[in-house]
Amino acid sequence: MASMSTTRMRLERLADERQRTSEKIEDTLAMAEEETRDLLDVEQQQLAKYRGRIDEVEQEITILAGDLERAESSRDVSRLLRSEPPAQSNGGQRGELVPPDGQLVYRTFAQYARDELIVRYPLIASAVAGPDQQTLVREAAQERLEILQHQRTIQNTLTSNVAGLLPPTHLNQIMDIIDKSRPVVASARQVNLSSGQLTYPRITQRPTVLKQAAEKTEAGTANMQVVMDTVTADTYLGGGDLSWQTISWSTPDALQLWFDLAGEAYARQTETAACSELGTAGGGTSTPKLGTAGTEDFNAWRAAILGGIASIYTTTGGRAQTDTLYLSADKFFQLAGTGSANVLQISAVGGLDVSSMTGTYAGLRVVGSYGFATNTAIIGDASAFLVGETAGAPVEMRAVEPTIGGMQVGVIGAFKAKVYDGQRFVHIA
Repeated sequence: MASMSTTRMRLERLADERQRTSEKIEDTLAMAEEETRDLLDVEQQQLAKYRGRIDEVEQEITILAGDLERAESSRDVSRLLRSEPPAQSNGGQRGELVPPDGQLVYRTFAQYARDELIVRYPLIASAVAGPDQQTLVREAAQERLEILQHQRTIQNTLTSNVAGLLPPTHLNQIMDIIDKSRPVVASARQVNLSSGQLTYPRITQRPTVLKQAAEKTEAGTANMQVVMDTVTADTYLGGGDLSWQTISWSTPDALQLWFDLAGEAYARQTETAACSELGTAGGGTSTPKLGTAGTEDFNAWRAAILGGIASIYTTTGGRAQTDTLYLSADKFFQLAGTGSANVLQISAVGGLDVSSMTGTYAGLRVVGSYGFATNTAIIGDASAFLVGETAGAPVEMRAVEPTIGGMQVGVIGAFKAKVYDGQRFVHIA
């Protein structure tokens, strides 16, 4: 009997769990319907779990009900689960639990579980009342359950009722791009500045070697001349003032973010300065040159590039080692989108990486940069382009302000770009 008592207790608990799980399904659907929206992914997953659990519970309920029937040599589940006979009204002809005042009263959970089982499983209804009365018993149980459903006022719990349990989702990652790249600066010859000036030697005259006309006659008599050129570096500075609270409580780190953004601003300023130097100090324009309409085909690009290389070769007497094609963003993407209908190329064409604005073309290194003005295309020798900069630039500076609970911050760097031989560069656009 102790075993059957345990079975009965488990059957009652499972029936209760099934009802509560069904109510959770209804509450979830009601919430979505009230807010006039589709179910969220997490809600659909939860509903699937609820329905799966109900199926598991119903299977075990059926098994436990059969265990009780076998133990009592009876399939009358109502009698097995009922701890006391139900109060009858209307003469007890249909076994209703409705008193004269019209309010349905289930005195035990077993009475409620009996009706649920009878309505859900026809075989149980037949065992309770026999085949002849099966329909009548099921209708009476269904009527009682409907009365109970109308009497109950289910209170919905919405997200607006539990705002304190739903903290907002906060991403501790900056959803932006911080780009400190300087492609043109990186392509130049680098010099560490130890002072505010950049000094370099420049050849102004070369010795000549000529064929001697006759014995004991002069031939090449030109002397070598070298001058020292000096340029003054420019200083780039940015500053700010952060409170102690901002530095200590921020996520992500506000102090590090400030330095990252200031470093990006420094990079863009110095890259633009380097591009400006290339654009203004370079040589003239080659022939043929590219147009400005942006409709040049492959042959026009090829002719302009080779014409620029030939022009530098002629101007420098064949000394320049032209190796780089500098392009503004609009020209880079125009070149990247240019195709050839020619089946055979005498020399290799190359390839461009549009994501990094780098690549090769006709043996030249291609460098595209945001720092150039539009419609810029320059060919030249990168070794004739100097960039002087203080070591570690931009240098980060911090000054604590204990009297006001803050910190002054800044970045600083000295920078200078210089084309020291304009004959080694030429514009092709």
